[in-house]
Amino acid sequence: MKYRISDIANFVETSSCSTIIQSARKLEISQPALSESLKRLENDLGYTLFYRSRSGIQLTPSGKVFLGKAQRAMQAFSELDISLDTENIFSGRTMVIGCHPTVAQYSIPKALSYLKAKVPDYKIELRHDLSRNIQAEIQRGHIDIGIVVNPTEVPDLVIQRLAVDTVGVWSAKPSEMLDTVICNLNLFQTQSILKKWKNKPSKIISTESLELICRLVNERIGVGIVPERAVKLSGFNLKHHSTAPSYRDEICLVYRPEFGKVLAEKITAEALRRSIDLE
Repeated sequence: MKYRISDIANFVETSSCSTIIQSARKLEISQPALSESLKRLENDLGYTLFYRSRSGIQLTPSGKVFLGKAQRAMQAFSELDISLDTENIFSGRTMVIGCHPTVAQYSIPKALSYLKAKVPDYKIELRHDLSRNIQAEIQRGHIDIGIVVNPTEVPDLVIQRLAVDTVGVWSAKPSEMLDTVICNLNLFQTQSILKKWKNKPSKIISTESLELICRLVNERIGVGIVPERAVKLSGFNLKHHSTAPSYRDEICLVYRPEFGKVLAEKITAEALRRSIDLE
């Protein structure tokens, strides 16, 4: 019988907890995802591992026997995985990282600098798209891990908040309001701001490039709707319209529950966490 290492690791962690919810918090995965993992392992084994009641969980006799075997297996796996040989941590595996192109510009260089220093054999593939599409690809298993802006809470993904950003209205001069707004109409942040914005400019220029929006605003073609981090990245000294509507973005690390169980995955996740400035 073939078992998933992640399911066994989840079982060992859960065995020391009094409830599924407590274990899920320690494992940093959702309660439904953990329950599914434990149920899958029980189905693979053919017997029940936990007694479940309103007061919590406790190991069955079969569960106690299996716990000893699982702990020995995880110890052996740990010794195999956490090698002192930093030249072979990735062992030829390519880690697929996804994020929006603008997010990539202020995060990926720092992340790769960290990986280069820690694991010389790192192999990375980068994929860029709108955050909602990146999240969908992570769910499908086509992307290993990603930095997602405003992810949707779903039970089969781990979502860790890293930082915040503010999408607002910007101009080349303080309080300057021109007759054109430049924005990406495909972003729901933009739609939210436009919906709330009274007396907004009558003309709209739409582009998917946040970098181009900043450049056009700097040339006084119009005012722009962009995240603050994109403005800082552009290098232009644009001015924020504090009286105009704004939208608060949550920048999050997103991956599937089974990700992060081996050292290469752990280091990749840590590199991405370190890549985002908290300000």
